[in-house]
Amino acid sequence: MNKAVERELLVPDTPEEVWDSLAEPTWLGEDASIELEPAGEVRAGERSGFVEEADEPSRLVFWWGAPDEEASRVELDIEETDEGTIVRVTESRPLEILSVRGRELAVELDLAGGQGPVASAAAGGAALVMA
Repeated sequence: MNKAVERELLVPDTPEEVWDSLAEPTWLGEDASIELEPAGEVRAGERSGFVEEADEPSRLVFWWGAPDEEASRVELDIEETDEGTIVRVTESRPLEILSVRGRELAVELDLAGGQGPVASAAAGGAALVMA
């Protein structure tokens, strides 16, 4: 299900220096680019996405994914300490929870007697799309 990968790193730089380094995202790959603003573009190899949140110099959240791969959400929290700056990175797949829960809900409700499009999609393992 939704298993997040979390890492924490202590660096000797200030939060502002860490933020500036995010604008040059070689940490994502050689051909990577990221626009540090909401709705900014994220690119790294075959992966692409968008910035959800950018709160300089303390937080960056973006979504990205490769073709035929479920998108993941990456959160970078930057916190100044007496020893330096802590960078916390969490990558998760929150849409996976919606997909699984949607299938469970459709089965629980037995929508349209199990014959409707939502129940059929849920039974077939398709992700539900909500408008």
